Amino acid sequence: MKEEKHFTLDELSALTALPRRTIRFYMQTGLVPRPVGANRGAYYLTEHLDRLLEIRKWQSAGISLKRIRELLIAADPSADIPENIRQQGEVIVKSHVFLRPGVELVIDPAEARMTNEEILNAVRKVLHAINETKGEQNETE
Repeated sequence: MKEEKHFTLDELSALTALPRRTIRFYMQTGLVPRPVGANRGAYYLTEHLDRLLEIRKWQSAGISLKRIRELLIAADPSADIPENIRQQGEVIVKSHVFLRPGVELVIDPAEARMTNEEILNAVRKVLHAINETKGEQNETE
């Protein structure tokens, strides 16, 4: 059995002609999987190289990162690729639910893909669990 080639971040950068910073950004946004291992022991596989070359090819053809994400998800729906890329300057509206002093629940309904009813049910369950832990009666019941 042939052992798979391992690459450093510098090698990936040289092979793809992409700056290290760009490669890290692609990983941070989920377009490229994170390295195997951590810190100085982290390394990259052929799948990382292939994905980076594919992204570079599509970007050279003028395809946006948003569309590239859609193409990657369509090609492999089981891949762990987040569907949303946050854009610099984007306004994000979140719900902050006060549960008790020092405890707040933050929900991004769009990202969570939850209806108002589902959010309300989740908040009730969290409140119930907190109050049960503290031995208190739930005020919302």
